[in-house]
Parts: sequence; C-alpha cells; structure tokens
Amino acid sequence: MDKMLEQVLLLLAQLVILTTFAPLVLGITKKLKERMQNRIGASVFQGYYDLVKLWKKPTVITSYTSIVFILAPYVYFFSVLLAATLLPFIFGAKVSLGDIFVFISLLAIGRFIMTLSSLDAGTSFGGMGGSRELYVSTLVEPVMLLAVLSASMQHGTTDILGMNMNYGAYYFTISSVLSCCGFFALMLAENGCIPIDNPDTHLELTMIHECMTLEYSGRFLAIIQLASMLKRLLFIIVFSQIFFPVNFPLVIKIVITAVAIAIVESLNNKMRLFKVRFYMMGAGVLLLLAIVAQ
Repeated sequence: MDKMLEQVLLLLAQLVILTTFAPLVLGITKKLKERMQNRIGASVFQGYYDLVKLWKKPTVITSYTSIVFILAPYVYFFSVLLAATLLPFIFGAKVSLGDIFVFISLLAIGRFIMTLSSLDAGTSFGGMGGSRELYVSTLVEPVMLLAVLSASMQHGTTDILGMNMNYGAYYFTISSVLSCCGFFALMLAENGCIPIDNPDTHLELTMIHECMTLEYSGRFLAIIQLASMLKRLLFIIVFSQIFFPVNFPLVIKIVITAVAIAIVESLNNKMRLFKVRFYMMGAGVLLLLAIVAQ
C-alpha cells in the first residue's frame, strides 16, 4: 500500500510539473524564433501571462451552440492530461501505466472533440478549420502508425517505458537516425508548427488549429491553449525518450528539441494545404526506410 501511494504521489507530481513547465517550453521556442528573426520579442514567460489574462476575462457563449461546445475544452484538456500519465515517471520510477497505442488514442479523442466543437458553433471559419484539421489528421495517423511500428520493432514492445532508447544497442544507427528525422517531421505536423500550420498568424484563411478556437474566449480559451502547450511538451518527451539517439539527460534533450523546432520554423514558410500530403509522404518514407534498415 505504501508503494502504491508513493507511485500515485509521484504521478501527481509529474502531472503538476509537466503542466507547469509546458508554457515555458513553448516560450523558449518562440523566443529563439524571435531572436533569429532579429526581433526582441516577448519574454519566455509570456505564455503564463497570456493564460492568466485569459482566465480573468469573461467567457462569451453564443446561444446557437450546444453542450458539445462547453464540454470540448475540458475533454481536450483531460485527454491530454491522461496521456501524460502514460509516460514513464520523470523521477526515474520504473512504472508505466500504458503503451503507445493508448497514448495516441487519448490524443486522438482530444482532436476529435475539438473538431466537433468547431462545427458546433456553426461559423464558416470554424467549419473550415475543423475540415482542415481532419484532412491533416488523415495524413498524420498512417505515418504515426509507421513511427510506432518502427519503435516497437526496435525495442520489442509497445510499452512506453520499454521503448526508451537503448544507447548501447541503437546509438546513431541508420535506423535510429531515420526514425528520429521522420518522427520530428511528424511532431511538427501533429502540433501545428511551421511548415504545416502557423499558430501565430491571425489570418483565418491560413489557420488550422487556431481557426477552430475563434469562437472561444476567457477561461475556455485558456484551457484549450494550456492543453495544446502540454500536448506539445508530451510529444517532445516521447521524441526525446524514444527517437532522439543522444545519451543526454531528458531536460537537455527537451531544450535541444525546442531549439531545433525554432530553427526549422524560422527557416521555412507555411506550405499550401494541398502540399501537406507530400510533406507527410516524406516523413512516412523516412520511417519506412527505418523499418527496412532494421
């Protein structure tokens, strides 16, 4: 009983730490992008300021929406929070509560409910953003399965704890490098980064994820943004623990990944929507070659 209580406390502490530092990781990426563009930019803590500001603002709900619109932010946030419980403990405890398929399914639930809420509002831009999100997700899911297949073949299990990189056996092999590049490209698409999406833009005709949240305000918007920040951090952790073939501490690999995302976003422009399929095809080819190389 004492051991179980200890694991539960460690799990709660992990959720608090991940949720607390998720805006900071996004802030580091944005700050690096701004410096590479010769701009001073906002503080790395700007994400916290924005969340506090949104939390204090009133929430406006139109009478044309249903209960789906109200529940969607909470379902999205708790699906991401449950996905965070499946990761190995950052404190080094040898416990994992699930495997990679459950992790992906929980995140898919959040994507589905947010798409449904964008259609529930009945606005043209919301429906456009929801349809674009579904289009991208149909391209992402097959590539995601290839990434899972590559990692499971390499490590012999789908349990996230057992899929941690074995640096003695897989350090900088052809398969691990190809898997690293393929999943990195996949991670950019899944989290709405450039070149797939530009969450910093305010032009509705080019938005994808942000276009689905145009009707939200106040606390609902704060919950959605915090869930998106946490989802990005979870993917970075999965990338660092499973696909990044460098024997560094987890915190160092998270910072390196955030820097890499900033560099890629600074060197590229948002691509046209119908070119996304070629981008995802390239990521899928890399992962398929990684499977063949094993």
